[in-house]
Amino acid sequence: MEDRSKRWEMIFAARMSQIVPGIFLGNVQASFRREMLRQNGINAMVSLTDARWVWWNSTTREAGIPASRHKWVQCAESSTQDLLAHMNNICDFIDEMISSDLPSAQSLSVQRRQSHGVDDHPHDAPAGAVLIHCDLGVSRSPTIIIAYLMRKYGMKLEQTRAFVQLKQKVKPSANFIRQLQIWEALDYQVWEDEERTIPKALYQAFLNDRAVLLHKRGLTGNEPLAPTNL
Repeated sequence: MEDRSKRWEMIFAARMSQIVPGIFLGNVQASFRREMLRQNGINAMVSLTDARWVWWNSTTREAGIPASRHKWVQCAESSTQDLLAHMNNICDFIDEMISSDLPSAQSLSVQRRQSHGVDDHPHDAPAGAVLIHCDLGVSRSPTIIIAYLMRKYGMKLEQTRAFVQLKQKVKPSANFIRQLQIWEALDYQVWEDEERTIPKALYQAFLNDRAVLLHKRGLTGNEPLAPTNL
């Protein structure tokens, strides 16, 4: 009963936590809570969900996040979902959107104080922050935040994962952890070419394994996914 209550809260209670100044991790409910978005200075957003939410076109826009500053990546919480294909583009988007000076890598390494709720220092929330969210804020969105911080600071996977875990309890799936390991091994660039169409060998090996798994399940790609239009 307690586990069911916790999951119910994770789904229906809007939550976001500041991971570093300018970058917030949240769940889907937080993506259309007008006052919460405004209170934390959110003016850009990355959504990692299998479907669009109708409130993004109303409440989210009214909160000050225009469509041009909202990146939706259609993806599922599944053992075959490929996030590596999107990581460089998402990280580039965050770099473009973030308006505050991020802390130094040295300052990140000494932060060991756990935070809960919206933010442990709400008054320090920059006016120009990015919310990165999925459905629950537990697996997909933490994976992207970890990937971004690794690339931004040249941090090791386990170091970055531990840092994010101090700010918010997260649990990236085994599938996404493997992808982060590849991200680290390939120095945060999985493509051979500037057009990002030719996978590097290690990423191609992952895609080959994924293709085998998809074939066994009678699938052809990322699933289950909802229609792209409401």
